[in-house]
Amino acid sequence: MSMPSSLWTTDVFGEQAADARCRVGQGLRNMQANAQAAQEQAASRTTRVYGTSRYENQYERLQDELKQVPGARAIKPFGFSYELMLIGKGLIYPFRYSNTKSDVRSARIPSQSRLVRELFTFAPAPKHTQDPFDLDLDFGPAVPIAEPRGALATVPEGTQLVLVPFACNASELLEAYWGIAALGMNRQLEWATDPEPLHLPQEVTSYTLRPISIPSQVTAHTGFAEGIEPTLTLSSRAASDQALHVPVQTEAEPIEDQSSEDDATH
Repeated sequence: MSMPSSLWTTDVFGEQAADARCRVGQGLRNMQANAQAAQEQAASRTTRVYGTSRYENQYERLQDELKQVPGARAIKPFGFSYELMLIGKGLIYPFRYSNTKSDVRSARIPSQSRLVRELFTFAPAPKHTQDPFDLDLDFGPAVPIAEPRGALATVPEGTQLVLVPFACNASELLEAYWGIAALGMNRQLEWATDPEPLHLPQEVTSYTLRPISIPSQVTAHTGFAEGIEPTLTLSSRAASDQALHVPVQTEAEPIEDQSSEDDATH
């Protein structure tokens, strides 16, 4: 579904704005499809498999789509398992903000990890900060800024963090947005742009689960007479047994069981 690009997306992504917008929505659809397939294949009573797969796919499936945009570049933050995509001046960061439909303007960043604090060095400064001389107001602890490390330290000057908050659960992908926001107190987002809804297509274009390989089954049943004839090993009796007229023994004597049912209780 084609939608006109807003001013901020054109400023950040340039002529790739419309393409990037469509591909982000497609990447999220693929994320949901793969996570649901993993949950179904696991046949688990909990949704932990879905959650783990969803987290991994929210980065990898978006990367699959966005790496096809001309000029796109993968950025791997220091100590992070996944890569984020840089398109034009936009560094795209997806995260789930809710498992139900809710007001995205009240969304919070899931954590204040070192990665999050590094990423928000590319975001606007928050407007609502605590006045150190006003002891009656308490907006919560301030979020310290962390110096970007690894590939984040190599991004061009003027890069802006583009947030992609989405809502989903094991049953469905509910909604998704993108926009630019500052990180305020208590992980609250302060939107510098209107969070724009993203189109979420129904078609799935990237499917990563491998089909289960079932070994070929033997369909022909052989009869007893068609089995492999066993090999018999014959050996002669020792000369000493023959001289002493020891009777021929064809089977080993049974060994008396030295254990009893009472042994388990002692």
